[in-house]
Amino acid sequence: MSVLQRRELEDSPLADLHAIASELGIEGYRALRREDLVAAILSAQGGEEQEAEPVDIDAGVEEGGPDGAPALSPDPEEVAPAEHEPELEPLAAAPEGEGPDEVAQGETATGTLDILANGSGFIRVGAAGQSNDDVYVSPAQIRRCELRAGDEVSGPVRPARRSERHPSLVRVSSVNGGDAEPPEERPDFTDLTPVHPTERLHAPLALDALPIGKGSRVAVAGVPGAGATRLLRAIARTIADGGDDILLTVVLVGARPEEVTEWEREEGVAVAGGSFDRSLEAQTQAAELAIERAKRAVERGRDAVVVIDSLETLPPGPARRLFGAARKVEEGGSLTVVAAVGSSPEPLRQASTRVRLDGAADEPTVIPALSGTQRADLLA
Repeated sequence: MSVLQRRELEDSPLADLHAIASELGIEGYRALRREDLVAAILSAQGGEEQEAEPVDIDAGVEEGGPDGAPALSPDPEEVAPAEHEPELEPLAAAPEGEGPDEVAQGETATGTLDILANGSGFIRVGAAGQSNDDVYVSPAQIRRCELRAGDEVSGPVRPARRSERHPSLVRVSSVNGGDAEPPEERPDFTDLTPVHPTERLHAPLALDALPIGKGSRVAVAGVPGAGATRLLRAIARTIADGGDDILLTVVLVGARPEEVTEWEREEGVAVAGGSFDRSLEAQTQAAELAIERAKRAVERGRDAVVVIDSLETLPPGPARRLFGAARKVEEGGSLTVVAAVGSSPEPLRQASTRVRLDGAADEPTVIPALSGTQRADLLA
């Protein structure tokens, strides 16, 4: 099995080592010292450094596969960082039905692109997060098509070879439902101008007196048993049934397994993340990818809503970034984040809509005196 050499790992940034360790499933990798982390990666890959197999350029491949697929290792833990592995010039993509046998099979993959620290990426084909069916995307393909994390990417794939753990993308056929080349001209989310929401979002009757704007940061606070999850399900159901062109995603972090089932049975609701028995790193990754996907929709003028149950389960840094991504932008789209926050005080300070629930009530009940919406006068 082709592996990264010790020297290459020792020269890699710590963030790359963490990404590699995560893909290999090494537990507790963030607590390991650098030298111990390198040793753990080498051990997980099956041994010490080995010589890489030569790339068969005559077979018509770039980085070992047609139009950008790697020859040896589609996984970030098996691909040397860019400074150690120069890329070959891309060759023409094989036409449909021609080329190597694995291309002619016509198998395609569609999913959300997750970009790693070393410049490579994976098409996450399942909403829950990492899986063995994820498809490797080379740095050359990402650069050529100007792909961003959260893009919906589709294209033909070839199966994993003997030295690989994942199938590889042969070429990028479409990005966000449109042509991959030439790349779509679009603004960067961070360059868009945030403004106060001016359009009201459909909400359940329990929130009839508390307007929520498209682009709001909505914090649902309450003690355990106050009904935050039930209220979030009602909000998601109302949005899904509202008939608006809204990209709706529910992110579960630390949920009970039976609650995951209930969410997945909600019609028209895409569910990411999972139950508390999954690693926190995997659930955090799923939450961040859902937000990135929503940002890509906003860049193209759409409205997106991400419901998070619950924000307080995430580490403070990612939680702050995810909640802070919500905004209405002057250029057109909006990203609304509706999150259960438990008793965490920080999200309540950052929220544009605060929803405090009465823990003594049998049904989710809003406490009007402790709830409110900033600049509610602007909402139609």
